[in-house]
Amino acid sequence: MRIDLPFCLYHVMSRTNSGDTAFRNRRDISRFLFYLSRYAGIFHFRIQAYCLMRNHFHLLLESGDEAGLSELMRRLLTAYTVYYNRRYERHGHLFQGRFKSLVVDKSQYLLTLSRYIHLNPVEGDRKRDPETYFASSYRFYLLGNEPEWLHTGEILQWFHGDRSLYGRFVREGFTEDNFPAIYKRRFVGGRAFGERVTARIRAGSSSRESSERSPHGKTDPYISQADRIVEGVARALGCRKQRIREGRNMKGIVGFARTVVIGLLKETFPWTNKQIAAFMSLKTENSVLHHVGRIRKNEKMKGLMERIKKENRL
Repeated sequence: MRIDLPFCLYHVMSRTNSGDTAFRNRRDISRFLFYLSRYAGIFHFRIQAYCLMRNHFHLLLESGDEAGLSELMRRLLTAYTVYYNRRYERHGHLFQGRFKSLVVDKSQYLLTLSRYIHLNPVEGDRKRDPETYFASSYRFYLLGNEPEWLHTGEILQWFHGDRSLYGRFVREGFTEDNFPAIYKRRFVGGRAFGERVTARIRAGSSSRESSERSPHGKTDPYISQADRIVEGVARALGCRKQRIREGRNMKGIVGFARTVVIGLLKETFPWTNKQIAAFMSLKTENSVLHHVGRIRKNEKMKGLMERIKKENRL
C-alpha cells in the first residue's frame, strides 16, 4: 500500500519504460516542470528539490494539510505523457506503471536527500559539473532567481541563507555515501520513524474509509468554490445552475456547460474523478475523462474556461 498522508516529506522517483528517453531537450524539461508546478499548487504540495535525468526523475515533495500524492503524480505523468506522445508521434505509456515514493524523516534527512538529488547528474561521472546541469533545482539554490513554486528557503536557512555554503555542502558529497539507509523499503529514516508513520496510517484508516463512502462531506472546503464555478458558467451561457449539475446526457448549451464545469474542476481542484463525478451527478468516474477529451478539441470551451478562471481567480 502506498503511503499518502498530510504533512509528509516524500522522495519520489519514476523511470521510463524500457529506458526510453523522457526529456530530449529544454522544451520537454520546461513542460514537465510546468505540469509539476501546476499540480503541486492544486494539491498544496511544496517542491523542495528536483532533478530530471534522461530516463528518470527525482522529486522532493512535501504535502500540506491534506494527502494527495497519488493523484498529483497520476495527473502529472498523464499530462506529460500526452504532451510527449503528441510531440514525438508515439503511443502508450512513457513511464513505468507505478512511481516509487519514500517517506522521509525530515528532521534527519532533508539536507542529505537534497544533496543526493542534486548530485544525481554526476553519478558515475565525477567530471560532470552539477552546477551547470539545466534540469535540476541545484542552479537555483546556488544562483537564486528561483521560480515561486520552488521552495528553497527551508533548506537554505540551515546555511544561514548563504548559497555558497550550501554549494560546499553538496560538493562534499562527492566523497561521501549520499543516500541514507532505507527502512522496510518505504522510509528514509530509522525504525522509530517508520513506526511513527505506520501508527499515523492506522489512526487515519477509518477516516479515509468514511471519506471514500461520502466523497463530499460537509467539511470539504472546495464545495462552495465549485458552486461558484457552476454559477459563473451558468451566467455566461444563460442556463440554470441546477440543470448543469444534474443534467444527464444533455446536449446543446447545457451539455456544453457541463463539460466546461467538469474541465474546470479537473484543472483547478485536487478532487479525484470519483469526487467530480459525484458532484456533477455522473454515472461513472470514467465519464470525467470523456468530458476532458471533448475540451481538448473545442477552442470555445477552452476560452470560456480561461474566462471563468480569471473571474474566480483560480
